[in-house]
Amino acid sequence: MTLPLTFIKSPCDIRSGVSLYKRILVGYDGSEGGEKALRKAVELAKAFSSELCLLTVIPPSSMAFGEIVVPDAVNLSLIIESSRKKLAEVASRLEGEGLKVRFDVLTGDPGDTIVGYADVNGCDLIVLGRRRLSRLERLVLGSVTHKVAGKSTKADVLVVP
Repeated sequence: MTLPLTFIKSPCDIRSGVSLYKRILVGYDGSEGGEKALRKAVELAKAFSSELCLLTVIPPSSMAFGEIVVPDAVNLSLIIESSRKKLAEVASRLEGEGLKVRFDVLTGDPGDTIVGYADVNGCDLIVLGRRRLSRLERLVLGSVTHKVAGKSTKADVLVVP
């Protein structure tokens, strides 16, 4: 199997043969980019015998823009419940493939929340999909991927095109 990746650090310690990616976090939102990131994270988790952490972050209503709409607290709880159900289904399927999986749905600024989750949970690698944002969306929202890559000091970041 070939992996078309450039790692910031070696994926395994040559002397011991131990994988340095013990826990891989994938930012998953169900989008096309999220699905691509999930597929790559699964491939890496299988290759390195890593635990896989699935994380969906629901932004606060003050960040709602474009495709992301969080109109009120009642709908927010429904969105969180729906997201948990979807992640539970994905996790169950992946566990059936022999992977160790955990998942969570959090609210907050997606970039900050992803980096904070990775730090607190000891994730060695963060895998994110890429969304094509318009110039206006980038100006208003910023790029989650760019923010995570700029703020992550403990985990490598892999962006899947």
